[in-house]
Amino acid sequence: MAQRTEKSRLVSAMSGSLSGACVSAIVQPLDVVRTRMQVDVNRGVHVSAWGTLRTITQESHWTGLWRGTQPTVIRLGLGAGLHFFLLETIKPLVSQRQPDGSLKLGALQAAFAGGCSRAIAAVVSCPITVVKTRMEFGSVQGSSTLGALRAITRAEGVRGLFGGLGPTVLSNAPFAGLYYMFYTRLQSRLNERIAWRPMAVNLLSGTVAAVSATLLTQPFDVVRTQVQLRLVPRAAGAAGAAAPHLSALGMLRHISASQGARGLLAGAVPRVAKRALQTALIWVFYEELMGRAAVAARAAAAVPPK
Repeated sequence: MAQRTEKSRLVSAMSGSLSGACVSAIVQPLDVVRTRMQVDVNRGVHVSAWGTLRTITQESHWTGLWRGTQPTVIRLGLGAGLHFFLLETIKPLVSQRQPDGSLKLGALQAAFAGGCSRAIAAVVSCPITVVKTRMEFGSVQGSSTLGALRAITRAEGVRGLFGGLGPTVLSNAPFAGLYYMFYTRLQSRLNERIAWRPMAVNLLSGTVAAVSATLLTQPFDVVRTQVQLRLVPRAAGAAGAAAPHLSALGMLRHISASQGARGLLAGAVPRVAKRALQTALIWVFYEELMGRAAVAARAAAAVPPK
């Protein structure tokens, strides 16, 4: 039984990694647009997602929309794999055992399992997230992820690789917790009331859950971007200058005071589109891969030994 459980976790990790790596490259332009919009807020400029898209393509042609794809694929492949592995590890520990012996995951337990697993994955992948954010904005030297990691380490030390760790965790862990809670609840309700194909149920559940969780965690993502790019608030000096000791809490207060809700929701449109598309597709692929793996495992178990 223990061996089967361990194999299930490894299959879960591999399914999550493959799903995350494939989908991340497709939605990368939305991340680049979101990062640029969140930087523009620091400059006191408010441009629509479409306007930002046009500006990027005018400056860097269409290839500029895929800046930072390499660290994005690495981060999503590593982060999603670790997230799903930890999720499958935590779920049995917090699930409630039913009279028939089955395990049921309640809403709060689902939120805890999703948030805890995502928080750990966010901490582990933080250096890649820093590289990704800076590559998307074009503020880091080095054409490769490894080269960028070396450049940041030389200039800022190891501490620079974990810049914005607090808001990174605060934007990822609550998102994953809320997402998994919404996803499991909606998936269960739809399966009870509508006779849809599993893929359609997973896709709709994932999309609705991703949009809801993204909007609720957007302010932390704005702070994360500005801290990892080490931007100075306009009142403190020239926008875009380096700020070695910029506080995440201080940035949150500044954005709230100077920009209000509009500043805290900067880049929400491309982030919602990206999160909804990316998360829903990852979970659809993940569920499909896990389902196929389960079928293959049952078929292998049914074959008598020679």
